[in-house]
Amino acid sequence: MFGRLMPREGNFFELFNQHAERIVEGSRELAVMITDFTEIEKHAQYIDAAERAADKVTHETITLLHKTFITPFDRDQIHQLITAMDDILDLMQDVAESIVLYDIRRITPESKQLAEICQMCCERVRAAVSLLQNVKDADAILKTCHEIDR
Repeated sequence: MFGRLMPREGNFFELFNQHAERIVEGSRELAVMITDFTEIEKHAQYIDAAERAADKVTHETITLLHKTFITPFDRDQIHQLITAMDDILDLMQDVAESIVLYDIRRITPESKQLAEICQMCCERVRAAVSLLQNVKDADAILKTCHEIDR
């Protein structure tokens, strides 16, 4: 009976997926920013907007974590996942702000390649996070993680 009174499994997976979408948005903007190297400030603003939206999702997730009695998996793992995802966008935002702040005029081919790799990795993060809803499907999660390692 006590279990019925306590909140159970919030919509953590939905929040993870929302955050992953913001990560992909930010990575796409960063890749376009570095590849085209035009309208730099506009792209930096888009990345900043994606980061702020992701921060709201992070805050909502942590609030839900504190309110939920029974979580879909370990509380610490939920906290680590959402903060690690938030760190990804924070770092992309730092790169964009540094480019604007230091008035970078030229981008190396290696920087362009790194931006493309960043975008691919962020898309893999989104794919891996979407698999979390099916925790029983551990093989699919492991397969995606191994693809990320490549």
